[in-house]
Amino acid sequence: MKDHFEIDEEIELYYGNKFSKTRLLWELIANADRVINNVYIFKNFDEYCRQLNSDQQEDKLEIYWNASYYEKLIDFIKIVVAFETFNKALLIKNGFLIHKIDNSFSNKELQRRQFKGIPIKIDEFYLNNYTSLDISTQKAVLNGLTKNLSTINFSHTLNDDYQSIIKLDKTLVYHLKEINMKRNRLHFYSDFKGAYNVQDHIGKWKYIKETSVKTIRNELIKIYEELKNCD
Repeated sequence: MKDHFEIDEEIELYYGNKFSKTRLLWELIANADRVINNVYIFKNFDEYCRQLNSDQQEDKLEIYWNASYYEKLIDFIKIVVAFETFNKALLIKNGFLIHKIDNSFSNKELQRRQFKGIPIKIDEFYLNNYTSLDISTQKAVLNGLTKNLSTINFSHTLNDDYQSIIKLDKTLVYHLKEINMKRNRLHFYSDFKGAYNVQDHIGKWKYIKETSVKTIRNELIKIYEELKNCD
């Protein structure tokens, strides 16, 4: 089909050949890896901890202030973006739909289930939908998805049903839910300031940093090997 009809790259994730699908999954996970490694507090963690642990106010330098205040919301956004991309790549890899279903196209029951946060298998979606070929434009269109190809909510990918597929560490999921909540509320937080136990705070962010980076990088290595072995 691809030799004659243009396929939207996003939709190629569903019915492209093995190489093209794996290549796109590699790109998604590589993007997640790039973003997670650009989180400010992760890049500057050791120096942030040194400045945070200092009893001298004059030791609270640029990295402390950036990580505690100015870059904090940006870090929340980066972490969410990284795991939204990562989670959805794993869903596709495991045969589940990530795009929102258009309920006007014989999909009302599927759309209701998806709206409630229940994963929909790609094979199940195909039972009610098909690809239209437009000869005049030479485009292939997968019916049954919203026209703007919007994807499922990140918060849904953290629920138990989706996590039974994605399988992130449960403690990491707890922290991701907290970070996503703060990112969504978009106002000033006391997470990195005020009264808290410094060592608990450092331990929490050390865990988030190490687990996030390792989880995404391990999957990137795995998908890279799969890409090399594609015919």
